[in-house]
Amino acid sequence: MTALPPALQEHESTPAMARAYRIVNVGPAEFAFTDLTKTRIGDEQNRFFRLFVPVKQQRMRLPTALPEFRTLRHFANLSDSPVTAAARLGGRWSDYNLAAITQVAACNFRCTYCYVDFRHLAGHDAFTATPADVVDEFLVLRSRLREQGRTLAILRISGGEPLLAPRLLVGVHGELVRRQLLHTKVVLKAESNASALPFAMSRMEPREQQALRAAAPDITLHVTLHSRPGGRDWDSVVKGVAAAVELGFDVYPAIGGADWPREDMVVLFESLRGIAPGLPLRLAVRPFILSYEILRDRRSLPQLDENSDAPSLLWEGILQERLGVSYMEQPRHAVALI
Repeated sequence: MTALPPALQEHESTPAMARAYRIVNVGPAEFAFTDLTKTRIGDEQNRFFRLFVPVKQQRMRLPTALPEFRTLRHFANLSDSPVTAAARLGGRWSDYNLAAITQVAACNFRCTYCYVDFRHLAGHDAFTATPADVVDEFLVLRSRLREQGRTLAILRISGGEPLLAPRLLVGVHGELVRRQLLHTKVVLKAESNASALPFAMSRMEPREQQALRAAAPDITLHVTLHSRPGGRDWDSVVKGVAAAVELGFDVYPAIGGADWPREDMVVLFESLRGIAPGLPLRLAVRPFILSYEILRDRRSLPQLDENSDAPSLLWEGILQERLGVSYMEQPRHAVALI
């Protein structure tokens, strides 16, 4: 096997990562997904997909970099998937305010604020399917929604942790290309913690790595940084983000921000800038306004002090000091990574 690029050479694994990898990767072209009809997430359409409306004003999920919402950039949860979809497919963001989400059946993390029941992050209630199956089910759902006057153009792979299975992303990408849907009718997105990417890549053959590199620029990768500097998983998350950028993914990082002190945000800024100059300007600092049913049973969720400033104000101060720009001064997709 040829040597991996520097950003991909650090591929040590934890027992949780190795276990989750085995659960998700059932075979060379078969993968384990959570049966969404057995979850409590909401709006499940079938075992493959649930529907999600990214921009919802009453839930304060808004594309806050756009002029009409910019005054709310420190109060709302940034939700700009429709904006990036419009940038790829043309038209207005409001044309793409609907996503179909499928979820792989395992994750190497157990974040307290995850909206998925932990049993579904350990392979429980899972079923096996191929990338072709995923696209087939997406198109059936898309056709049904079209009859209802609804446009579905975003196919999002979530989890669990989809970068445990890069072959899945490559396979779904290949199916969309083969059916002449990518670039014209469908946007492929993935939602990740990034930490598993170097480990998973180390288990791919050179031709598979090349296929992932070819597909990566067509995949919008939303990466939530689930560890703060100095935390147990910080190094693996940073290495994963660097690997994703090196491969050519269209990367959009985010943090919850509720429990991030300024000194950690400074380290974050330097880390992101060290990976790619544009990454600090693409970072979303979300206040974590969460209302999923499963979270009612959780404890120790990050909470904002009602007397504290919004976390994004801390980030804006760092951006102004270091780069002379404001938070969300322009839409994230308009910021070049390199």
